[in-house]
Amino acid sequence: MSSKSRFTVLLVSDELEDLKSLCTLVKRHFSLFFIAKNEEEALKIIVEKNIDVLLMGLSSLQASEVCYLHLLSAKKNIERILFRKIVFCSRDELKEAFNICNKDVFDDYFVVRPLYDPYHLLLRLRFIRRIKDNRDPTASQAFSLDDLCNYFDQVVNCQDSVTDLNAYSYEKLLSIVSFSMDKMKQKIFTEGDLHAQQQSQIGTLIDNHTENSLIKNVSEHQKETQERIQENVQGIADIAKLKKQRAVNPEPAAFTESNILLIEDDEVVRDNMKHALDAAGYAAQISGSATHAIQLMRTWKPDIVMIDLTLPDMSPLYVINTIQTDPGMQHSRILVLAKEGDKDNAEEAMRQGVHEIMRKPVDRDMLLYKVDYNLKALKKEES
Repeated sequence: MSSKSRFTVLLVSDELEDLKSLCTLVKRHFSLFFIAKNEEEALKIIVEKNIDVLLMGLSSLQASEVCYLHLLSAKKNIERILFRKIVFCSRDELKEAFNICNKDVFDDYFVVRPLYDPYHLLLRLRFIRRIKDNRDPTASQAFSLDDLCNYFDQVVNCQDSVTDLNAYSYEKLLSIVSFSMDKMKQKIFTEGDLHAQQQSQIGTLIDNHTENSLIKNVSEHQKETQERIQENVQGIADIAKLKKQRAVNPEPAAFTESNILLIEDDEVVRDNMKHALDAAGYAAQISGSATHAIQLMRTWKPDIVMIDLTLPDMSPLYVINTIQTDPGMQHSRILVLAKEGDKDNAEEAMRQGVHEIMRKPVDRDMLLYKVDYNLKALKKEES
């Protein structure tokens, strides 16, 4: 194992362009940072540099697992060299990544697709270095409240980095479009037997098409993408603010007698949310279908209804309308649970006047915050 004065990190990846900004940031904070594109390079660097932390970031979770197993078979004592192993994965691979780590193939996983937080990785690496240097199984206690709050502050302030990265990508794409069209013009002029007037006409047509169609479409797409990224990043920042607030000033739930109905057909999601609500002291009933929920609400009027936007038996928009037209539920608060792909339904739900839209998977602290906020609002309305 490397000495206390050294801390070495190796990233194995065949998608370095996508991880360029992450690599730049890690290199800035950890000078002994190396990159390998395949198993052979990785094995050589691990042995020669006594790598402490291995980051497996191939194109898929399965490819990373296979590559690491090949490294193990190629050199039996490789596990004694490596102090920690982290595998990169996509959001869709989260469950599989957890299972792999649970089997002790890797120590941890890090989500890099579709949007990653490089500061989170820096924090993990700094924490691993502290543990490695101390060699103390209880050293995790050294992770102070100040460290946690500093990390949350970094997450809150990450919007500027994301905006800069998006602007850079946009400018690069525009330059590629312009360069490609100019090359096409030159090829036409060079290989075609055209007189000056024809060249001028064709050049004008290409320039107009580039400006009015290609660049316009790219700009519109970039604007839409930027808005979605800002929305996602803002959601992450809101959660970070909330977690910092709860870490510094933890507060117990204030509404133990509240009535909450959760309508969610995904059993795992439903059980996790109910457990979080129950543990915080809220009274929560659950339903797996719109039909069952409507039957419940004929005789029971909950304070808050949380409803998933993809139900198996009928449109959730119909359920929302049913709640809003029920005289006994005029003051009930409606919180919508939306995942990626629910954009149209979410927009229609907003037009119908729901009180909150929460993006799935719902963060536990954000869930409790939204419930607490809406119950307070409801109490204020009634007073």
